Amino acid sequence: MAIGGIADEPLTVTVPPYFTRRDIDRLTSTPQITESPFVVLSLGAYRGELRRAVHQMKFRNARWIAARFGRNLAAAVQTRCVDWEPDVITWAPTTTRRIHLRGVDQSVIIAANLARTAGVRRVRLLRRIDDRTQTGASRESRHRGPQYVVHTNGARGRRILLVDDVMTTGTTLARAREALLAAGASEVRCAVVARVMRLNSPGSARVG
Repeated sequence: MAIGGIADEPLTVTVPPYFTRRDIDRLTSTPQITESPFVVLSLGAYRGELRRAVHQMKFRNARWIAARFGRNLAAAVQTRCVDWEPDVITWAPTTTRRIHLRGVDQSVIIAANLARTAGVRRVRLLRRIDDRTQTGASRESRHRGPQYVVHTNGARGRRILLVDDVMTTGTTLARAREALLAAGASEVRCAVVARVMRLNSPGSARVG
């Protein structure tokens, strides 16, 4: 039974789904790793109840859900990436306009709780220098993507775990990752709460 309605029905923000911590843990219990075009760990597909939980976090300011996502991402990194450990955790910041609208950047909360649970240092490495939102943007605009600069030298020589909430086309993570690598990061892997799965998306998941 779906929480707040049928799992695959369109989201209606006027009908709040009510989640518990147990629900969030259940929805994020099957993380996957994909390696193309770069390594991405996701807690699930962006659909059904997980999509509703993400919307609850983003549009109803359910910060506890963001914190729970971060905790569960930490567990997924520790169990699915046993041959790799980051030196630093950072996030792909959203636009200033979006922060003013929502009052918070949910990716900061996710990254903070991931870092705290994993015992890894969290550092703000990226600054976004455009104010275009990806949500609702055209496909062409999404592929052009946001622009980032690294505003500290904390990336040099470090293995970095880059965090975001949802991966749609992958352009946001790709642009942020490129900026970190250009600043001298030795390796950048990515972790997201949910990933939009398309018909031609890589379907293989690796436990590594």
